[in-house]
Amino acid sequence: MSTSDESISRDSLPSVRVLAWLSLLAMLVIAVLAVTVVLPAETGRDPTGVGQWLGLTEMGRIKMALASEAAADSENTRTKRVAIGASGSRWRDSMAITLQPTEGIEVKMTMRTGERARYAWTTDGGEVYFNMHGEPPDPPKDYAAHRYDKGTSTGESGELVAAFDGVHGWFWRNRTALPVTITLKTGGAYLVLKEMP
Repeated sequence: MSTSDESISRDSLPSVRVLAWLSLLAMLVIAVLAVTVVLPAETGRDPTGVGQWLGLTEMGRIKMALASEAAADSENTRTKRVAIGASGSRWRDSMAITLQPTEGIEVKMTMRTGERARYAWTTDGGEVYFNMHGEPPDPPKDYAAHRYDKGTSTGESGELVAAFDGVHGWFWRNRTALPVTITLKTGGAYLVLKEMP
């Protein structure tokens, strides 16, 4: 390569001063994009109003709300795991019941008025119909059971406070086409847990 070719190549390159200005301009463009586009889209904050005009602010707010809900769900799951671990030794009775399709079963605790019993029941995946209720000893033939809760679920947990002396607990029915196993754990103040005839 000749000396004139080398000088032409060097002359065609931008000077250090031009490179510095281009770098500064690039940083300025990045900063403007960060404030007008990235900040609204990621956090829902829109100091310039451009994000609102581009429809990015709402997207950022939704993203932040979803992230907050996910964090809360994660914390709730962690808290539940800790609570289950801490209360594992508090269970007094445990039973597993397998219900065939359409089969039902009733399990009750004998309790006195005001006694409190903790419970947790889960299925091995299938939803079952449940009716949590209580009956006094020797109820009349037309007696309507006292209902605490009912629905369809794969599990429930909480505390049952006996409304009167008698038996209090659950009726479950498998409304699926496959067998379902229910695991019940109970603790607290009750005399006996048993399957009803």
